[in-house]
Amino acid sequence: MSNNANKRPALDDVAASCKKVLKNLKIRTVSTTAAALVLGTVSLCAAAVMNNEEAAIAMTASPSVNGEAVVCEMPAKEYDVTIAVDGRNIDVRCAGNVENALEAADVEICDDDLINIGLSEPLGSGTEIIINRVNIVEEVQVEVIEYATKYQEDDELLVGYTETVVDGEEGEVETTFRHVYVDGELVSSDVIDEDITQPVDEVIAIGTMEEPVPIYDEAVPAGWTPYSEEVELDENGVPVNYVDVITGEATAYTASAGAITSTGKTAQVGYVAVDPKVIPYGTKLYIVSVDGTRTYGYAVAEDTGGAMRSGRVLVDLYMDTESECYNWGRRDVNVYILE
Repeated sequence: MSNNANKRPALDDVAASCKKVLKNLKIRTVSTTAAALVLGTVSLCAAAVMNNEEAAIAMTASPSVNGEAVVCEMPAKEYDVTIAVDGRNIDVRCAGNVENALEAADVEICDDDLINIGLSEPLGSGTEIIINRVNIVEEVQVEVIEYATKYQEDDELLVGYTETVVDGEEGEVETTFRHVYVDGELVSSDVIDEDITQPVDEVIAIGTMEEPVPIYDEAVPAGWTPYSEEVELDENGVPVNYVDVITGEATAYTASAGAITSTGKTAQVGYVAVDPKVIPYGTKLYIVSVDGTRTYGYAVAEDTGGAMRSGRVLVDLYMDTESECYNWGRRDVNVYILE
């Protein structure tokens, strides 16, 4: 048997292979020369098999006689790929890498999503792409911190009386959590920030001063008021004799009949509330507005209050009715300290 006869089965195989090659080749230039080059390529395949060499097709441009060129391109191999995402499986067939498969399946991924294989990894037989959706949520929780109440004794308040010196304010703890959900299930929660506002304690003063025996309510003529005192004034309406003058804001107040002042006297027109550390109880005063349009007149320091002791108001003037108080309002006054 001749040597060529022994290679007949190989020629049959190469013919089948070349048929597949020709079927998959893409010819970008159509001409007589192109056909000749393709046939030449097939001949090379056959010759390589006959000589027991590995068949190869060079993917290069070959110039023809008339200057045209033929490029033989072998299409990239396609693979069946399964993409598991959003609770479903998507089957696609494509060539290239993982990113190409996602584009073919019209699947988008976010920066935080998890994927079991790199986007640049080439596809192969049995490639399975698994995507886990990651959702990150920040939550702010606020917890209230209750304020405490503190009590302090005050010897300028009568026994049984209380006064709020400092208003209490609640504090709070503001905590920011970072929750991570994978495919809708919570997998972690972390504290990423905490802001604490401390509460302000409430302070209440408790009076410890014993109620003094009234001085004026006994043995004073009926109808007596502090206004009955004579104060000599100059042509400007200013007392002729005084030892000091203090300028500040004056408000007005009234009380129910029989109300008692801090010094134990019955509240009435002419008794005014002061800060006893600034103007001692029992001090005789003459009060007129700074602009000279309103005159309260002669008064005695016999009462106190929170606004005076905090320094917000210099003096609070007692009046018989609320309408008189509203009419007075708040105004700056000169308080003359009499001899």
